[in-house]
Amino acid sequence: MREAANNTIIFGMSELVLTAGVLSDTHLPYRMAALPPEIPEIFAGVDVILHAGDVDRDEFLSPLRALAPVHAVRGNFHISDGSSGGRNLPYEVSLMLAGRSVVVVHGHRRGVWGFLLKIPQVVASLFVSGADGALNERIMHRLKRDYPAADVVVFGHTHRAFVRQFNGTLFFNPGAVAETLKKRRTVGVLRFYADKVEAEIIPLRRGSG
Repeated sequence: MREAANNTIIFGMSELVLTAGVLSDTHLPYRMAALPPEIPEIFAGVDVILHAGDVDRDEFLSPLRALAPVHAVRGNFHISDGSSGGRNLPYEVSLMLAGRSVVVVHGHRRGVWGFLLKIPQVVASLFVSGADGALNERIMHRLKRDYPAADVVVFGHTHRAFVRQFNGTLFFNPGAVAETLKKRRTVGVLRFYADKVEAEIIPLRRGSG
């Protein structure tokens, strides 16, 4: 295994079997009017699209569905927007992609406890250096306990991209599409090969969408 400078993790060498476009935290329509126009360009030709939560209205997934089949999950409640994160969507999706088990979740803790935890997390992300990276790590460890047999776990929630191979599972947070203070907007691509998975983080242009 090697980790490239562009946040791509590579395992072995073989031919491409399947490509998945991955995004999260679009917060449509409360924080953006539409998806950034470069997303269809980035996801052109993908076989499937995975949305890891916080799209508040299902109809805003239509532009993605025009590109490829979409599997989306529900995010968390946001008191500032009065939004549910997508109440009509499932909390998790389990798939088999190119012979590998893939789980898509938002990554937050559900219920009142999760809502209460969100407050200090937001404050820490604004004022504590590295807080988002630490939160990604904590979510990874919790999700490994929840989905020990998964080959790939896709999550969002932190608005900061994350790629890590941990105890046999590839954890991938594509970052957020919606604008977030002090954070670069990103999406991701997963490339499934016969004997490897590549996870790439792709920055979005500033001011688009």
